[in-house]
Amino acid sequence: MHFIAPPKHVSTIESLFDFSVNNSYIALYPELFLIIIISLLIAFLVIIDYANGYKLLLSNLTANILIWCYVLSLLLLNNKSSNFIVFEHLLFVDDFAVFIKNIVLISLILCISISLTYVKHENFHKYEYFLLLGLASVGMLTIISSNDLITMYIGIEIQSLCFYIIAAIKVYNNFSTEAGLKYFILGAFSSGLLLFGCSFIYGSLGTTNFTDMKVLFNHFDEAVDNPKTLILGILFVIIAILFKVGAAPFHMWLPDVYEGVPTIVTAIYSIVPKIAIFSLFVKLNISLMYENNFYFEQTLLCCAGLSIIIGTLGALYQTKIKRLLAYSAISHVGFLLIGFTVFTNWSIFSLFFYLMIYILISINVFSVVLVLRKIDNNLKIKKINELAILFKSNPLLAINFCLILFSIAGIPPLVGFYSKLYIFISAIKSEYYFIVLLAAVFSVIASMYYIRLIKLMFFKNFNYWTLFYEVPKKESLIISSIFFFNIFFFCYPEIFVISVYNIILQLFF
Repeated sequence: MHFIAPPKHVSTIESLFDFSVNNSYIALYPELFLIIIISLLIAFLVIIDYANGYKLLLSNLTANILIWCYVLSLLLLNNKSSNFIVFEHLLFVDDFAVFIKNIVLISLILCISISLTYVKHENFHKYEYFLLLGLASVGMLTIISSNDLITMYIGIEIQSLCFYIIAAIKVYNNFSTEAGLKYFILGAFSSGLLLFGCSFIYGSLGTTNFTDMKVLFNHFDEAVDNPKTLILGILFVIIAILFKVGAAPFHMWLPDVYEGVPTIVTAIYSIVPKIAIFSLFVKLNISLMYENNFYFEQTLLCCAGLSIIIGTLGALYQTKIKRLLAYSAISHVGFLLIGFTVFTNWSIFSLFFYLMIYILISINVFSVVLVLRKIDNNLKIKKINELAILFKSNPLLAINFCLILFSIAGIPPLVGFYSKLYIFISAIKSEYYFIVLLAAVFSVIASMYYIRLIKLMFFKNFNYWTLFYEVPKKESLIISSIFFFNIFFFCYPEIFVISVYNIILQLFF
């Protein structure tokens, strides 16, 4: 095993940073900016809504304002000094946190952009959705910057509470209400496990701060009186985090919630929270699990293997598109857990490279699902069979969707193949041969349900003809950009790979 050593600046941390109040607010400009804008939007939009009732205008107005807020937050993130420890060591903003926050904000901008047409056609006139999404993004940014178990828990709960409400936002839809209730009950249970684990960790170490934990683990034998209590606490925290990302065997909520919530919400659940949670997972590994990795290594590998097996086999028998995408997401979490468990320099690069490719591919897939609306009844597609004859109705969209499905399946030489290949290489270097063999075999099996979709689009003969509306401009721009990224990567993969590797290497190590 080749583990990453804890950062060298731990012991001299106070001499490197300025702990003034000004620095505290400078480091949190993006979060504070979003909170202020959302608060103003709540007051402004409630007044306008009760005065005039322009709900459709308000929905689009709120979405566009939020997009511009995210853009301005990106500018604030990239035009300030980093490496601040603020608010009595509760939050830590370094170059790595800024990089992950950029990915989160860009993902949210893309998700909101592809949802505007859906809002129009589905009469989804709820500006609360966009405001809750903004507050959830504040929670995710807090998770990424957290340097303490307390701020970690607060960030997770802000994100989770907003997502509970968003899941049940269609109050007159039984499926949406059921999904929100399931998500809330199981999410509250996982939050209880997280808090229970944090209390065990505090009882063992006497601190909740990540920086202090790193120092204590350098003198593990003298600092920890009861290692079993500490290990139990860390195990509870791991279980809670695995629930949040939908890893098996803590995945039971995922298919039902994905199916019940609106499709735009499914897209956000599938993409954005994973970035924040896995960045937190990496930070926790350095703070809590680095010296005790051998206790949790087999547990995480078992969860990774189960996620790949259950996700792949579960997707084979699905007839609804969103449930298929839910089981596919479970399988992808298994690949991410392999990269995380190995925890070498190369595996951390492969983990975040896989995450970035997964984000792009998922946005493309959900963009296609959102824009496919039938001309005869103006209904969105729900079942896999409704993709039939897409090639004859919209050939360019069908070709794009086919390429993306091949990329998800890991067909060489598309970008999805490289993301899985780097995960396998990192595991092979650390001699995890069995999990690599298992993942490779089930990747081949997973190709079956992707190829089944392609067969339906191109070769299935039906007695009726299905026509779809034209793709709106915003969605077509996103879909075509990701399509050309696949082609560009096919021609020059080394440019993107080397760039990402250098960024991760410089920022994290």
